[in-house]
Amino acid sequence: MPDLFGNSEEPEMIVAIRPTQRDANRATIRVGRKGDSATPGRKKPRVVATLTVRRIADLDLQVGQVWNDELAEAVEANVGIDKAMRSAMSRLSQRSMTGWMLRDKLRKQGHEHAVIDQVLERLAELDLLDDEQFGRSLIHDTMARKPAGPALLKQKLYQKGIRGALADRLVSEATADRDEQQDAAVAFAQKKAASMANLDAATRDRRLYGQLARRGFGPDTIRAAMDAVKRGGDE
Repeated sequence: MPDLFGNSEEPEMIVAIRPTQRDANRATIRVGRKGDSATPGRKKPRVVATLTVRRIADLDLQVGQVWNDELAEAVEANVGIDKAMRSAMSRLSQRSMTGWMLRDKLRKQGHEHAVIDQVLERLAELDLLDDEQFGRSLIHDTMARKPAGPALLKQKLYQKGIRGALADRLVSEATADRDEQQDAAVAFAQKKAASMANLDAATRDRRLYGQLARRGFGPDTIRAAMDAVKRGGDE
């Protein structure tokens, strides 16, 4: 059927795919009808999406391709993924995160679970998301600040979403040297005991036990550390 200008109705199509000025790896997709720009009174082509060149290639989008509902839905879905990916990349550029931490941030922004899954999978492929490396760094930093036992290290990992077998393995590796763990507990206990010199023995022992426990040391390690403090005091 002819329109008001005597032109036969034509289907919309992709009329241009142009790289953005700010980023050559991203491009805008314009949709319109053939000859719209050159015909007075006709609507100009509109921008329907901006995506990465890689994603445009994956979708096999081409100038001249008919713009139908199916294609529009596919592009819209990829716009959602692209938006989530850009948000994730922005956050990771500011600080390292676990998959759980990033998932929580994206979820709170309103991204769908399926979209988040695809983003996290892609980031892992790019080696931008590595829970194991994050966990090792967290354990190292925690132990570098103050002595820490297995329970506290596991708690720190749990808070960042590192749980199960991975958390068990990382903690086991970090605390495998029992002599080193014991020495750390003794050093911590001696330091704390020195600040409790004015307390009676029972109160001091109770508080010292509690502080060692809060640092994640187990009962056997704590008792050995407290015995070492007592022996030092007797000497």
